[in-house]
Amino acid sequence: MTSRLYRVIHPPPEIGKLDTSLRYTDILFGFVIKELFVRLQNWAEIGPAVRWQLSVATVLVLCSWIGFRRSTNRTVYEVKFFNLPLMKFVADQLMLILYFRIAVLTGTDGTTTFDSSALSRHTVWLLTVVFGLYVIWDAFGIWMCYSRRRVGAENLPRYPAIDNDSTTNKPILTGRFQRADWWGFWISVAGAVAFLLVAAFSCGLTWRVQVMIAVLVLVGYRFSKEIRTSCRNP
Repeated sequence: MTSRLYRVIHPPPEIGKLDTSLRYTDILFGFVIKELFVRLQNWAEIGPAVRWQLSVATVLVLCSWIGFRRSTNRTVYEVKFFNLPLMKFVADQLMLILYFRIAVLTGTDGTTTFDSSALSRHTVWLLTVVFGLYVIWDAFGIWMCYSRRRVGAENLPRYPAIDNDSTTNKPILTGRFQRADWWGFWISVAGAVAFLLVAAFSCGLTWRVQVMIAVLVLVGYRFSKEIRTSCRNP
C-alpha cells in the first residue's frame, strides 16, 4: 500500500513523446510578443519613458525565448502530478505571467497610469521576481540531476541522461551521468542580485539609469548563459 501511494504522489519518470508543454509555452510566448508589437507600432507617438520600458520588455521576452529554446536543462521528461518536471513547468508559466504583466504596463496607445520613475521602478521589481524564478528553475534542474531511485540493490538516477530518445545509466560523452549546471545556477543568482540591488536603490536612480542597467543585465545574462550552453555542448 505504501509503495502504491508513493508511486501516485511521485510517479516514475517517462520521456516525453509529443512535446506538449514545449509547444504550449511557445504559444504563450507568442501572446506576449503580440502585446509588445501592438504597443511598439505606435513608437513615434509614445513618450521616451514608455519607449525605454517597451525596449526592456522586448529584450526580456526575446532573450528569454532564445534561452528557453537553447537551454541544456530543459526537461524532456513527461510532466506528471507530482514530479520535478511539473515544478519546472509551473515556474515557466509563472515567468510568462510576469512577462505579460511587464508587456501590458502601458496601454496600446502608449499611455500609462505611472509616471516615468514609477514605471521604471515597477518594471525593475517585476524583473527581480522573474530572475528569482530563473534561480528556482535552475535549482529544480540541479535537483533532477541529483534525484535517485532505488532499483533492487542499486541507487540509480531518477532522471538519467537521454541517449537516442531513451534513458541510459551509462556515462555519455563526458564520462559522467547527467550533469548539474551549477555555473548556470550562479549566473541566474548574479542576475537576481543585480536586479534586487537596482530595485532597492531605485529611489536614488533616475528612470533612464534604471532601464539602461536593466538592458545591460538582461543582455549580459543571456550572453553568459549562451557561453555556458556552448561550453557544455561537445
